[in-house]
Amino acid sequence: MADMQATRRRAAVAVFSDLLDEGALTEALWLQHESMRGENVSDIISFVDTVAQRNLLDVASVKRLYNGFYKALREPSERLPLDPWPAMQAARAATRPPAPPPAPVAPPAAPTVAPVTNPVAVAMAAAQAVAPQQVPVSEEPPVVFGALMRAVVAEVYQHHREALDEVRKDALQRLDDAMAAPALRQQFRSGWSRALQHDWQLPGTHAELAELTRVVYLALGDAFGRAGADQVLKRGLEVAETVPEAKAFSPRRLLATIKGLRI
Repeated sequence: MADMQATRRRAAVAVFSDLLDEGALTEALWLQHESMRGENVSDIISFVDTVAQRNLLDVASVKRLYNGFYKALREPSERLPLDPWPAMQAARAATRPPAPPPAPVAPPAAPTVAPVTNPVAVAMAAAQAVAPQQVPVSEEPPVVFGALMRAVVAEVYQHHREALDEVRKDALQRLDDAMAAPALRQQFRSGWSRALQHDWQLPGTHAELAELTRVVYLALGDAFGRAGADQVLKRGLEVAETVPEAKAFSPRRLLATIKGLRI
């Protein structure tokens, strides 16, 4: 069993290394280690399809991967790359947070003499030291935005799979002009690397998430035209309106920065 697992890993490196970067390849290898239990055709197809969806691989590449992975599993050992298991373990170890340092041992406290307090002064100081109430950060806009984005990505992938990569590229090209914090723009950019699996609940304000909605709408327009983008966004809004958070934050508020929208 251990030898066959090593063969699967080595075969995966042989066929995926030309299509995935180092991080994506390591993620694919761990996916294989944790989910692939055999070498049947159905096992191969399931694994390849999952990797392809996570990395937005085109249909032609997926078909080549089916055949290439099947053949690689049956290659002589000397014709396969080295087993990536040590590198996989090192990469996972590097992502784990370091253990917290032990708490310092406090020296024994010196005996103190309780000060004499004026009860009137204590009461006045307590009244003046009331901390300002913190305003909680609203969670509804990220949840509603996440529902909208998941619906849009799923529809494009289901009906126009080859266009999803075009939408991603156009959205990222327009991202630098969006009025959103750099950290939020980076999270939006990272989300497209695994668009189908991402929950898209980005921690932005209402205004920032409306800007990102505009970016996605314009990218849809580049791919499908104005009418097509309107329809995709409309159906995404209908899905977003079904989440409980939409009662407090209407999905249509995400359309605030889109001019001339008629839906």
